[in-house]
Amino acid sequence: MADQGDDGGPPQKKFDMANWGEAYTYYPGGDNTHLNPVMKTILASYYYTVDMPVTAIHDWIKSQKKSSYPYYHRKFRRVPGIEECDITDQVCMYEANEQFQRDHLIDQEVLRLARQDWMRCCFQEGDSHYVNCRDFKSRLDSAQNGYDLKYGDLGVYGNAVKAFMKQKHRMIEERREAEKQQS
Repeated sequence: MADQGDDGGPPQKKFDMANWGEAYTYYPGGDNTHLNPVMKTILASYYYTVDMPVTAIHDWIKSQKKSSYPYYHRKFRRVPGIEECDITDQVCMYEANEQFQRDHLIDQEVLRLARQDWMRCCFQEGDSHYVNCRDFKSRLDSAQNGYDLKYGDLGVYGNAVKAFMKQKHRMIEERREAEKQQS
């Protein structure tokens, strides 16, 4: 075959790829003696009509940016919980549900990070992880218990109202257990 080497091995290089990028670059005022005059004219016209104005506009827009606050760290104000909303106030209930969804995502991330820290410690410590990773395990267990108390058995369509009702039922059961133990 034509593209294989003489010994039937991998193809031989036909040109040096390291110099390919600088063969067609144009630097105004720089050393461009390796280019023919037609290519110099084409590259110069491209540089002055397309590249230079676009770069200037980009730099101007970048300099106009006043806020250095990153968009991905948006801070939401805390809204009243679902227990403080009136039954007819749909806006308050919607905001409380959105706050609940954000809190749910944050709690999932906290749980994921606690699990990741514990697993990393277990892999690093090997067989001695029972002793050396106790604090990571206790942190994971407390995060898991808190998550299960708040979000467990809510299902896929869990919202702030369902979580509030779950909390109310748990408090009623705890009160009944305390009354049984007192009597």
